[in-house]
Amino acid sequence: MAEQLAPLEVIERTRRGEPVDGPSAEAFARSWIDGTTSDALMASWCMAACLIGIEHEQVEALTRALIASGDRLELGSLGPVGDIQSTGGVGDTAPLVALPLAAALGVRVATMSGRGLGHSGGLIDKLESIPGFDADLELARFVRQVRDVGIAVVSQSGRLTPAGRHLEELRDATGTTPAAGLVAASVMSRAIAGGAGAISLEVTFGHGAHIADADAARGTAGLMAALAAPWGRRVRWIVSDMDSPRGRFVGNALEVAGAGEVLRGGGPEDVRELAVRLAGDLAESAGVAGPGEGRREAAAALGGGLALASAERWVEAQGGDPAVWTDPGALPTAPVRIDVPAPRDGWVAAIPARGIGEVARWLGAGRLHSDQSIDPVAGVEIVAGVGSRVAEGDPVAVVHGRDEWAGERAREMAEAWITVSEDEVARPPLVAGEGGGDAGAA
Repeated sequence: MAEQLAPLEVIERTRRGEPVDGPSAEAFARSWIDGTTSDALMASWCMAACLIGIEHEQVEALTRALIASGDRLELGSLGPVGDIQSTGGVGDTAPLVALPLAAALGVRVATMSGRGLGHSGGLIDKLESIPGFDADLELARFVRQVRDVGIAVVSQSGRLTPAGRHLEELRDATGTTPAAGLVAASVMSRAIAGGAGAISLEVTFGHGAHIADADAARGTAGLMAALAAPWGRRVRWIVSDMDSPRGRFVGNALEVAGAGEVLRGGGPEDVRELAVRLAGDLAESAGVAGPGEGRREAAAALGGGLALASAERWVEAQGGDPAVWTDPGALPTAPVRIDVPAPRDGWVAAIPARGIGEVARWLGAGRLHSDQSIDPVAGVEIVAGVGSRVAEGDPVAVVHGRDEWAGERAREMAEAWITVSEDEVARPPLVAGEGGGDAGAA
């Protein structure tokens, strides 16, 4: 048996694009988790993973180490338990709708999620913009709520993948979030540790995602499904375009308001489509909908109000105000709103998601340093999406902020990203692939 590599050797080989065996990668991760290896060395490895990439064997090793850093739940005794996870993006509102929609279909939804990374938003930050909402549930309360209410969402804690939370914070603080292997390990370690038997995944790609293109996203989705196979999880996945912001809103309270529009039967078509796909696929994987029936049943539940009622029960159970889904006044709102005008007549050709995400982060919707507090009201509203016809001076977007100076600066930043063309522009297809089925299927 080959001798395990030292942590520095793991970093150096990764940097040079040379193979690193799984046992050496896992030993490196475990030494970082137990404090033998420093954050500086782990940050160096994350940077190498961003620039060069890491092989599947290393991703599998890191995932095992993250899972082993805390407890691991198995919730099969509660009935059909499922989880919805996304690799994230800008305006990634669909999970806020898909989670209660899946619960309305009869899946017991148990989700552990994270906070925003880099320019992309995080589900927990969005939920914590709801007055009173408590995402830091004790483990026993989390399990009881899944059993009794049918849905619970918890932040990563000291008991479930604590090293995963530390790794995400380290990546966010060092600008090393966009590495497909690290994304896969982070998402799947918390999904596996959370105890759900069925998992529905959205893997995003493009300008606003952590994965560059559709081919890489499909490969990452297959890898994530393979990571779940040894743990007996059933996985379905979709790959979606994130070149432009999703839906109409980017920002925490804004996205909750946007999810409320969809739960009430309206809202942007892209958010509706993704929510129906994610929830319907989960219903089939969990066994509460027949093959090929999940998405039809999800669309009916969304249109008939069942998902809205599920969302209200969920938020109330976690201490929040259930009125946020039906009354925009129940959410905090920004005192300053400034239009971002179209520079010319034409069609909106590009609203790069990363650029808009960086504007929102600069306003306070995300973090530029580890101890920064999130501003729930900060963000950007998209008024005219890609492919929309606009006249010079028409608002393409609206900046939401705390004061005029920050708002004007954010407007200038947003203007620099938005492009209007003389020629008509079509928005690309939303979904670029799907797969999965039985555990580990790709």
